[in-house]
Amino acid sequence: MQPQQMDIQAAASVPSRAGTEAGFGPEQAARYLGLHRREFAYLVEAGLLAPVGRSSTGTLRFAVSALDGVAAEPLDWAAARSAEARCPSPWRELAGSASGRARLVDGVTSALRAAGVDAWARYSAAADRWTLDWAPSRGGGPGREGVVELLPLRLVRAVDAQRLVLLGPVGQTMHWAHAMLQPGVACVLDVETTGLGPADRVIEVAAVDAHDGSVLIDTLVHPGPDITIPAGATRVNGITNSMVAGARPWSAVLPEVLAAVGGRTLLAYNSDFDRRMAVGHARALGVDPGRLHSVQAWQCLMKRRSMWLGTTARLRLGGRHRALGDAVAARDLLLSLRERPAHTLPASQHDRKPTE
Repeated sequence: MQPQQMDIQAAASVPSRAGTEAGFGPEQAARYLGLHRREFAYLVEAGLLAPVGRSSTGTLRFAVSALDGVAAEPLDWAAARSAEARCPSPWRELAGSASGRARLVDGVTSALRAAGVDAWARYSAAADRWTLDWAPSRGGGPGREGVVELLPLRLVRAVDAQRLVLLGPVGQTMHWAHAMLQPGVACVLDVETTGLGPADRVIEVAAVDAHDGSVLIDTLVHPGPDITIPAGATRVNGITNSMVAGARPWSAVLPEVLAAVGGRTLLAYNSDFDRRMAVGHARALGVDPGRLHSVQAWQCLMKRRSMWLGTTARLRLGGRHRALGDAVAARDLLLSLRERPAHTLPASQHDRKPTE
């Protein structure tokens, strides 16, 4: 079915001309013009429609007066508004040829490499979109702003139009890992438990400094009165009831954990699990879990690993299911996330480590 202009504009989601003074975001602006996002993006890349700024969250904003102005341009609006997503847009080369954009992207990639930056680009034909990634240097740079300064005007507009993405999931993960590895920024935490359910309890906790791998805390935990470790849990982590018989309760260990990790970002391989178990045990005891309760304090290495590998699969860490061993294994993973993954390397380079 081909959407017509009146069908789109008659929808309840179409914003009125009396929009906010801050302008519309891309979705609202596209609906205001009766366009789909794809055709709206080509207007931006062509320089026919320039954003007036960004919202507090970084979303581009477009003034209503600018939208009214571009609507008066002598373009084939009917064809653009009726274009089907599975067919090439009639405005595809409004900003210039696709091959011209490809040459510009290649030029920027080559300039970064000439400056000693390991950079690479890939193209998605389905989205008509380029993604430019680059590895962080020892100092973490260049940043996104530095790369924007290298872009010719058409590519600056392509970034605004989301036809060129600077740092896709792979690049974002690499730069994130580099930031997490800086002194005092993050630690890697792991807990072992009596099981996976809400009534299960922490029986071991460990944390290592993400920067240098030093051990911040490593201790067994008594699960509580009348709570025993099931045989199934012991088969997984090797922790027995006799091992925790003389250990301190979570109420005594938790303050030491909070002191050891301080204000660092808490990294865990499966952060949802570690956070849930640590906080659940504290609440069962009527103890304040402190910043362990804050979702914002945690980052998930498993999710970052999947981004880095370009998969949605939930991959196992491969540790030995003891808290310290798993924390160390998770930190080793963090170190690898700073490097360029093999699937982005040319076939001849898969066996060598990328240069920084």
